[in-house]
Amino acid sequence: MKNFIKALNSNKHLNLEEMQEAINQIMTGMVVEEDIESFLLGLNKKGITEDEITAAAIVMKDKSLKFDIGDGSQIDTCGTGGTGLHTFNCSTASSFVAAAGGAKITKHGNKAISSKSGSADFLLESGADISHDRNKLKAIFEDVGFIFLFAPLHHQAMKYVMPVRQKIAEKTIFNLLGPHTNPCGAKKQVLGVYDKNLVSTFSNVAKNLDMEHVLVVHGDDGLDEISICSETLVSELKEHEINQYKISPKDFGLNLASYDEIVANSSKESLGLVNEAFDGKNSAVQDMIALNSGAALYISNITNTINDGVEMSFELMNNGKAAEKLADYVRVSNKK
Repeated sequence: MKNFIKALNSNKHLNLEEMQEAINQIMTGMVVEEDIESFLLGLNKKGITEDEITAAAIVMKDKSLKFDIGDGSQIDTCGTGGTGLHTFNCSTASSFVAAAGGAKITKHGNKAISSKSGSADFLLESGADISHDRNKLKAIFEDVGFIFLFAPLHHQAMKYVMPVRQKIAEKTIFNLLGPHTNPCGAKKQVLGVYDKNLVSTFSNVAKNLDMEHVLVVHGDDGLDEISICSETLVSELKEHEINQYKISPKDFGLNLASYDEIVANSSKESLGLVNEAFDGKNSAVQDMIALNSGAALYISNITNTINDGVEMSFELMNNGKAAEKLADYVRVSNKK
């Protein structure tokens, strides 16, 4: 590890093999906390490359408690977080809408870090049980078509890194790895990032990891979602080709909203806003959910375009199917 730290401090990038070896040492408990801290800070100072993220993701996936599920068509809607913007749980809400439309979701997530309510917080507030073993997860997936993979239960090797991450108190490479390390091996994803400079990087990493269809998104307003408040930069990986473009709510016949309309200061507030949208209330929250679930339905091959997915999403919220899917998940997750 000392040689890797020395290289980073000399502003040298690590190749795939070197980075895999370094992360493997860290995630098997072979490195003292002082050296883990020096390594992570050295990476930050030098700047993290696509190869370094790819290599770290490969090791983290290998160390995760992964398992096969479904027929390979499942998707994830996990983003980086880290925006510092306190919005409602859009990616979680949009997952239930997409699932109501027939998409299969293996959502990877955690409790809040940068927001007031993470995916886990939202689901717990809704009354769901998220602490499941593999057999229970498989049963829920078969019944509902949606499961939540609570990150700490599936990435136990992270225990060697967590004390250092908490001490450093700044973003590290591990903030970038969660979206690339779905334990169920989802090959399709709507992936939000907190920095526009990560859009191209993440689509290239997804390509390196042999993903099938990925939309990497970043709102001009800073959101790691498809935003209702601004245009959104999209990098689409499909059939090993990457195309970058911008979309606007106006492209889908929707009005731009103000940030205040999508703020949630607690899990309770977030759930309340989502429940209203699922009950058919026309709002900026409902519009933003439709944009993101429309993208999820598109990458799931349920619809041919994002626009068709958006239209379908409004139907699923207004006819009660999305609310029914969330209620089904809560019920089945608590079944003993």
